[in-house]
Amino acid sequence: MSESGGGPPTVERFGRLMRTFPVAVSAGAMAGAWARQENAPAGSAVVVEREVSALGRIGRPWDAPPANTLAFAVVLRPPLPPEVADATWLVAGLGVIVGAASVGGAGLSAWWPDGVVDTETGAPVAATKVEIQLGPGEVRAAIATVRIDLAALGREEPARRDELLEAVLVATDAAAAALTEGPETAATAYEGHCGLLGRRMKLRLLPAGETRGTARGIDKGGGLELASATGMVQRISVDMLRDLVVV
Repeated sequence: MSESGGGPPTVERFGRLMRTFPVAVSAGAMAGAWARQENAPAGSAVVVEREVSALGRIGRPWDAPPANTLAFAVVLRPPLPPEVADATWLVAGLGVIVGAASVGGAGLSAWWPDGVVDTETGAPVAATKVEIQLGPGEVRAAIATVRIDLAALGREEPARRDELLEAVLVATDAAAAALTEGPETAATAYEGHCGLLGRRMKLRLLPAGETRGTARGIDKGGGLELASATGMVQRISVDMLRDLVVV
């Protein structure tokens, strides 16, 4: 156990360094500061029991109450160049789906780029967010924040919550480690769980505009491949997307 500059102690848990905050701005903010200011190693995790600002991609709020939310962030140190850094979004989604399945939470699908849903009902189960810290020609760190609706998985009890946390962290480690073989590995694995593939959809883009097409695949940079009616394929990166709907 070690001290963390006046904050909660750093402990070793689930085979990694971990800090737990009763209240904090967000899990991602605390993990990001740990990575940037103290060089937290890969796999280090921050758990926050109540986030003051539980915001996801493009500032979207997380609606589940804190008592039913498992909120944590993991420091990734992926061996990736900046142009494919968004493959880390795939790692975060895979961690939730594979981890939950390993403890009996089967029936989940990825909803690119930041959602995990119940495969049968389409109801949201989890949301992810990744913030990239760049260095000269490299990704220095990626902070993957995960928020899971425990009620949706029937895991509100502390013991079942901790079992899920460990399982998702272990699965995230495995997905991140596979990036050493190239980001294509994460893209292929994510495609196997993606509930959007083969569906026709409308995407609203940033800063403005929209596009339509059928989701064809996920590329090695973490982007969505969208095929038009004429067969032209457009790549939509995570930072291009405002929102999407199936039509």
